[in-house]
Amino acid sequence: MATMVAAMTATAVFSVVLSSQVGGVRSDKREAASMAVKAAQEQLRVFVTAVPNEAGFSPNAGGHWAGDSNAGWALQSGNHNVSFLLDKMPQLKGGPADALPTLTYRVQNQNCGFGLNTENTSCKQVTFTITFPQ
Repeated sequence: MATMVAAMTATAVFSVVLSSQVGGVRSDKREAASMAVKAAQEQLRVFVTAVPNEAGFSPNAGGHWAGDSNAGWALQSGNHNVSFLLDKMPQLKGGPADALPTLTYRVQNQNCGFGLNTENTSCKQVTFTITFPQ
């Protein structure tokens, strides 16, 4: 009977220790992902301009975010992939082949009184998404 109680106690302690370690790893990933999205939001603010094609008013002579899969202005409507921002975040690794997640954002034009007809004068709604490998 004493052996049975000792085995059950050891199993319970081991499961609590194991679950707290797994939970810690998940929360570390969530925190790192949150920091990556925040850094991307801050960097994207640099590209806010009404004249993205003029080098004097836009970074990288045309507002292109170096590393973005979209070759246009960083705030051009559509999907943008900025996963390169995660390359130096080893705490995000995990999943198949120790792959990093992907970080993308979508820009949608909104009418805010300046007109919805042009890419440059429309207000922008930006949605960030971070996708972890399965």
